Amino acid sequence: MIKAVLNKLLMVLYFIFGALALEFITFRVLNLGTMPQYFMLNLSIIMAIGLFVYIIPNFTAQYVIYTLILLAQTIFLYLNYSLSYIYKDLFSMDMLLLIKEANRAMTANFVYISIILQLVAVFLSIAVFGLILLNFCKKEKLKIKYHYSIFSMIILLSTQFFACGYYVHIRSYINDMSDLSDVKYTESDAFLMNTNFLKTTSYSKFGTYGYVVNLCMNSFSTINNAHKVATVDYFNAGERYGEKDSDVFGVDKGNNVMVIMMESLEWFGFGDGSYSARYNNLSNELTPNIYSLIAGQDNSLETKQDNAMISKHFFAKSKTNISEGYGILGNYPVGEALSSFVGKDYDPSLNAFGYSLPNMLKKNNYVTNYVHSNVIGFYSRNLTHKNIGFDNLYGKDNILDEDDKPVYTGDDLIWDHWAPEGDFAKKALKYLVPETENGQPFFTFYLNVSSHGPYTAPNNGFDSEVIRYLDYIKYGEKNCRLVRFKGAGDDKYFLDENGEEITDLATLEEKYPDEFYAWELDEEKWKTLTTQDEKYTNFFKNAIENFGNYSEQRDEYSENELTEKLAYYMCGVKGLDDAIGVILNELERRGIADKTTLLLYADHYAYYDGLSNDIKGFDRYDTTSVELNTIPMILSSPGLKNKMKNGAELDYSVNERFCSAYDVIPTILDLLGVDFNQNFYVGRSLFKPADYVYPLDNPQYDMVVYYSNTGGFFSRDMFTIDFKNYYTSTGRLSNDSELQLVFRSEATNVLVKLNYLLILNKYHLYNEIKNK
Repeated sequence: MIKAVLNKLLMVLYFIFGALALEFITFRVLNLGTMPQYFMLNLSIIMAIGLFVYIIPNFTAQYVIYTLILLAQTIFLYLNYSLSYIYKDLFSMDMLLLIKEANRAMTANFVYISIILQLVAVFLSIAVFGLILLNFCKKEKLKIKYHYSIFSMIILLSTQFFACGYYVHIRSYINDMSDLSDVKYTESDAFLMNTNFLKTTSYSKFGTYGYVVNLCMNSFSTINNAHKVATVDYFNAGERYGEKDSDVFGVDKGNNVMVIMMESLEWFGFGDGSYSARYNNLSNELTPNIYSLIAGQDNSLETKQDNAMISKHFFAKSKTNISEGYGILGNYPVGEALSSFVGKDYDPSLNAFGYSLPNMLKKNNYVTNYVHSNVIGFYSRNLTHKNIGFDNLYGKDNILDEDDKPVYTGDDLIWDHWAPEGDFAKKALKYLVPETENGQPFFTFYLNVSSHGPYTAPNNGFDSEVIRYLDYIKYGEKNCRLVRFKGAGDDKYFLDENGEEITDLATLEEKYPDEFYAWELDEEKWKTLTTQDEKYTNFFKNAIENFGNYSEQRDEYSENELTEKLAYYMCGVKGLDDAIGVILNELERRGIADKTTLLLYADHYAYYDGLSNDIKGFDRYDTTSVELNTIPMILSSPGLKNKMKNGAELDYSVNERFCSAYDVIPTILDLLGVDFNQNFYVGRSLFKPADYVYPLDNPQYDMVVYYSNTGGFFSRDMFTIDFKNYYTSTGRLSNDSELQLVFRSEATNVLVKLNYLLILNKYHLYNEIKNK
């Protein structure tokens, strides 16, 4: 009997051995070291699980359950590898609410055969070892009465008591030893354990099982009343931002507002293929509407009066839904999904998000619209966005034509069947630029999707309707024309005297000067008139040169493959530019262009296929560079333009402030002259004077620190994921201890605010706050 019981314990040891073996591989694959810092905490959870399954009397059932758990651990390892490789992120509980969206977005780009085969081999080796052990153990048959004998139960309870007791002891020790004062807030293992605010650091400290248990416990944890009172007091004590705080407060008072979040946008998407030039090499040929915003009326990038303001240091290291949350709420719940707070069971009368941008504008008599060129239910926006202040929600699935019939049906609603953005904007124009009653101003938040990716051929998932821009991107407008007979009902190509199609552009323009029409790319099919010897546009020449030089370091990519990816990407960017043109033309037609504030910002860099990493010259595994995550933000403000025309001393054409999507709401409210409680927003207005200026390599700059939900804290020139290793914008380690101290102090302030915002949103405390 004793031998049979010990054999049962051998099966427990099989599970413990397998879990630790996979843990070692996990840490090596994710570059976390060898084993978690709190190894015994992780081991105690593994032991507790193993001993819990020990209760099952059947050897085979025990083996099956252990093996299934190890399989789940293997899958979890692969999931985190994929998230880390693509997003520089790790799993969190909010992702469970996004499984449907993740399945839609899943393509072959997310499948890494090499790592899959290696993990399958490791798992099968462990499982076969367990099977051999099982056959050995089954030789000693164990009767049920012996399985539950006093001897067996003493072994089980004593070891289980040790495992569970040690886990509780370690958690208590971590909480008791925690010091949340001063900058130690950022180094608190207790705060890390209870929030997982730094995912990679949390994983490296607590291990796979500790990490998962922490996620589960944090999802079901509750806040006591004292914390709720402290939260209300914190927001009531917040300083109000108003006219005294900036010299642009109210310059756009009463204006319509449009915020456009540009999917996966990079400066090189607007330029000539040279990333280093950034906004200085914008192309009037490829993206004329973006160019017109920044160049101004005199079509020059040097003008200081009519152009939009661009941000030189706009940073984003977040997935789409999170960057959107920053622009609408000014924050995003740490480790939570927005739908967990304002999902289907939410009571709208709570008005728990009264500080959101649409709600703040509704208080000032605005009509608020949300428009997305994907289906509106993606990321559960159909459930959440009504509850955070939008009057109307529109997507491809509820856009109606003049006869009130759906514009998009069937395959048009499939995940990667992107409509050309210019076409969508025309069909959704009445929602994007709405006619309002009694002259009310409107606020529209518009999220485009056509530049999302993947950047591959149509049969691999990228819709051919977007790819129709491809020749234009490569060869330029002068070689791509739609030609047709004047007044003809159907598009027909011109023929010569012999009935042959004319393909020479010069001949066409000479022979048919009156009938020749310039093509309209965003609504008509067109034909490329070029030869194999035709040179690429300057944009593509530069892109090929850049990719060609960099592809020498990458055996797996040819120059042609890389340039093709960029070409597909530019198809989506061209569509976005067309959409912006549609909007600008409508604003002009309605005579409200000078009464509309327009802010455009990108949600993240082009991570699909590693496009941004390749063209910028960063390693695919890079997680530390600020520069990799520096992307476009453009602000067109009639009030700022008027100030410059009137001889304002400040130059508003280029903003040097380090900023992110956190700053969207404070900046817009500042321009509109709407005062607000600064504690509600992680960011601040781009026009607010610096709180702290730190001298670094001349000139001095404002030390602004932001938190990324994918992990890490960043400033203009620094990034850290663990508050131990600090990287500069070029990816080099920084040893400036004074700068690190200031950085950590600012990060602490961000964490404090995020913690209070999490409590505020989770427990719907907004209506209890007096100083709103």
